[in-house]
Amino acid sequence: MKILITVFALAIFLGGLSQSVRAGEVEARLGTFVPAAAAAIVPTGHLTIDQLSSNDFVTPERGGDRSSASNAKWHRQWAISLAPLFASQALDAAGSYGMRELNPLLASPDGGFGMKATTLKFGVIGALAASEYFLVRKYPRSAKVFTIVNWTTAGATSALAIHNYSLH
Repeated sequence: MKILITVFALAIFLGGLSQSVRAGEVEARLGTFVPAAAAAIVPTGHLTIDQLSSNDFVTPERGGDRSSASNAKWHRQWAISLAPLFASQALDAAGSYGMRELNPLLASPDGGFGMKATTLKFGVIGALAASEYFLVRKYPRSAKVFTIVNWTTAGATSALAIHNYSLH
């Protein structure tokens, strides 16, 4: 069972890594390693800062099509980031179910993690995802921040879920 959980967590991590690298459209070259976070923000076709010019940066005066294309890219990445967020929450809830819960807001009267905690957990995550949706619609540039937050939260929650499964 531990191996299955480890494989699942690794798949979430690698899925986020590959999505970020594809989002940045950075060319892979032998001997060159571009971290996923850097690949997502580096303009296309550049591997070093020396290769950048002033035309590679979007300014309010020159925004136009490039800014809207970037927003569309981050909007897609944000939508993709919701899947591992919910999957990691489900993994954590499954790993915690029936165990003693230290969070008094989630604990049932007998101190365990049960249906009340699961409902509350998914209700909060659903409300946060809905809030993100409306904020991304109103402020498209916020999709980048929410994408990073969702992937980070998914990773941290998956790590907690793996810990919970190791206690079984």
